[in-house]
Amino acid sequence: MDQRLHAAVLELLRERGPGAITIDGVVSVSGVAKTTIYRRHANRGELLTAALADAIGVPDVPREGTVRDKIRSALEQVWHQMRDVLGPGGLAAIVGNSDPEFTDLFRAALRPHVDVLVARISNDVEAGLLRPDLDAEGVVSLMVGAYLGQLVLRGDVEPDWLDRSLEMLWTLMAQPGRED
Repeated sequence: MDQRLHAAVLELLRERGPGAITIDGVVSVSGVAKTTIYRRHANRGELLTAALADAIGVPDVPREGTVRDKIRSALEQVWHQMRDVLGPGGLAAIVGNSDPEFTDLFRAALRPHVDVLVARISNDVEAGLLRPDLDAEGVVSLMVGAYLGQLVLRGDVEPDWLDRSLEMLWTLMAQPGRED
């Protein structure tokens, strides 16, 4: 039942943005009765929170691999949230802040993934694996911006854009003389 509700919320979000996520809208898309939805979720905010938490999940960064591989894995998860969870409708709402409640909920759900990426970079700076003067928060912002920039300029994000973006940023991040 929850999977049907969450799928309906995400479908509405991707296609029409968070404004389309109403209890009646979810009833229409999911086929689940309004009373059933209200038994599970007191309001739209709780339903959105549950659907986003389920879709975004828990960050998972591998412990093995090169510094670059670990950063790529964490970045891929953040980009997945923008591409597959938000979709065009959700991204437009976030960028335009057209639904502040939704924006806050999404940022809160995404925060653990961003924190993992920032921590991964900060730990590698402290270990001497990346440049000592690297601003981890700033690099993560550039990484997220690379996705949005490509979407704005091209209308979509090509599958190889993550690696191309990371390659460009890597020259700024890498400790001189290190290959990984």
